[in-house]
Amino acid sequence: MSSDITVAIVGAAGERHCLYLKDELNKQGAAAVILDTVAMPSFPLALRSGSRLGIEAAMDNNSCLSGYESGYNGQPLHPVHVFFLRALFLPTPSFDAGEIQEQIEREGYIAYAAQRERYATWLSWLKCLTLHGKLLINPVDTLLLHFAKPYQIEMLRMAGIPVPDTLVTGNGDDVLSFSRYRDVIYKPVAGGAHCHLLKEEDKQPERLKTLEYAPALFQEYVSGKDIRVFVLDGRILGAFQLEGEGVDYRAGQAAVTPIAISETVAELCIRACRTVGLLFSGVDLKMRKDGSFVMLECNPSPMFEGFDRTAPISIVSQLAAYMIDQAHARRQIAIPR
Repeated sequence: MSSDITVAIVGAAGERHCLYLKDELNKQGAAAVILDTVAMPSFPLALRSGSRLGIEAAMDNNSCLSGYESGYNGQPLHPVHVFFLRALFLPTPSFDAGEIQEQIEREGYIAYAAQRERYATWLSWLKCLTLHGKLLINPVDTLLLHFAKPYQIEMLRMAGIPVPDTLVTGNGDDVLSFSRYRDVIYKPVAGGAHCHLLKEEDKQPERLKTLEYAPALFQEYVSGKDIRVFVLDGRILGAFQLEGEGVDYRAGQAAVTPIAISETVAELCIRACRTVGLLFSGVDLKMRKDGSFVMLECNPSPMFEGFDRTAPISIVSQLAAYMIDQAHARRQIAIPR
């Protein structure tokens, strides 16, 4: 890692969106690096904090004076001012974690404890970035928005943003009552699987009994068009309509068409992102036949490569340009360390 690097991507070295964004950053003239949070077997990240560090740093023009340093594979990270958080391995990996899972099965608690320590170190470092004037897209706490969907739904509802009626339960009687007079979909509370329409066979006692082992998230089924809106720092990067088979367009091939959205919808998406603390997001909505909208969720780490195939202006090019602009601005006013 050389001192001219201005942006970094936190994720996995082989994950396609990390590589896609890195390539675009390079095309726009920026140096970029992927910080691999699943690097094995050696751990690449190091942090140091203490009063003596300031004395030592004062004798080294390449060090900062705040008493805090971090490095990746032995190279300092203080020249980097902007970081994009694609994924952190735990608790919701967005890439193949087979190697870690095999280690845990083979070594048991020792491997689990080691992975917990890795996660705690990455988490601490990410939380420290903003303390030292760095920009992190998105704040690490927002990863919880995908993992704890009911929490996000309640934040949006309390902000006056229309969301579907939602039930999270491990009780079959609750499900029967909730679905008595309407169509309902269900999905995991923590994400990671597609939505399914609740059918009569799902309401049978033996099927409902499985909820005793693990709850699920149930929502009123909102019929209408699937819309994805990309938001970055209070502006709209692009909006798309998605058409696929079934209740979840992700289950198969989906047609992606760029669309124009009204100022009202744009403001709704921007307000939702601010409500949940997201700088960059893919906001999913349903547009009913009467033209009204219901917000499904704001994604803290949205995929955008597929949308760029039809986008008039690619999401990745706009995201990369923003990161580069922020990196240059922050380098000019870097906080002394």
